[in-house]
Amino acid sequence: MYLKYLFILICSFFLLPTGLVLAGVDVSVSGGYLAGKTQYQIGNRVVLADDSVYNLHFPLSELDFPLDSYVLKGQLDADFANKWALMLRAETNLTDDSGKMEDSDWGVWDASPTDQLDIYSESDTEMDMYAFEGKLTYQLYQGYYGENSLNSNNANSELKFFYTVGLGYKYQKFDFDISDLDQWYPSAPTVSHDTVEGLVATYEVEYQIPYLELGMKMSSSDKFVMELAVAYAPLVDFKEEDQHLLRDMVSPADHDWNGDALMAYLYARYNLNKSWFVKAELETMKIESEGRSKTYVNGIYDHSIDHEISSQQHRYYLTLGYSF
Repeated sequence: MYLKYLFILICSFFLLPTGLVLAGVDVSVSGGYLAGKTQYQIGNRVVLADDSVYNLHFPLSELDFPLDSYVLKGQLDADFANKWALMLRAETNLTDDSGKMEDSDWGVWDASPTDQLDIYSESDTEMDMYAFEGKLTYQLYQGYYGENSLNSNNANSELKFFYTVGLGYKYQKFDFDISDLDQWYPSAPTVSHDTVEGLVATYEVEYQIPYLELGMKMSSSDKFVMELAVAYAPLVDFKEEDQHLLRDMVSPADHDWNGDALMAYLYARYNLNKSWFVKAELETMKIESEGRSKTYVNGIYDHSIDHEISSQQHRYYLTLGYSF
């Protein structure tokens, strides 16, 4: 099991011989925490296998998959050609118990109001997560605090500001095993719970996220560095497969680059000496996408339905790094 963590260190160091010829190379390893969830909803337009169409309310069903886990990240940063910088990183989870998966269904009984919660369940999850990212940035401008004042002698050369633009790409994959189902019926409280032990479902989700980033960095006395960046991805490719083992039902979805994402990143770095540094990092991201999912029962196509997803991810890291 621990072999999967080795790829973080390998991804951090495999470019090192090439990087040494560059102006500066940082290699770092981070431990941190991932918080958030991925939610998908279905409803609206249904197209059956015989091409007949009917409409339902939205959402008819909603599943929330928790992402909470401790994570490990490896990263390589390289400066070159004076104003250019390259970043490569890889990340995986250290703990696989990410919390309770929640499944909610509204208005599913005859004569039920469409906003009435009729079925609700919770299940245990085990999650595997892999993420990779690459980014190329260019320094647009470098300035000093006070240099634009009327008295240019007030410029403080110890406090520098850098403004950058970047082009990046994120890849993420999450695999869930769902087990130990506990289901009850809020609109019929006298009905007892249904419980099933063992594996009841699996869920796989994959994101491809190319993005454009704007950043500002502040450096003080070559000891302390802080950076704030915001990024936007106008096109996100989303794929998933939801497999309900109890009903032999598989529902794949491919939104075909019909999503978008908004991201923000903040870090504070302190250089312990010329080689070693520590860093605290915060990242947040929200992804939204919509399309249609197809459902196969016992291996036979049954229907398609409107499908929307929303993923909120928050990462907190403590980092130790070495500069060459």
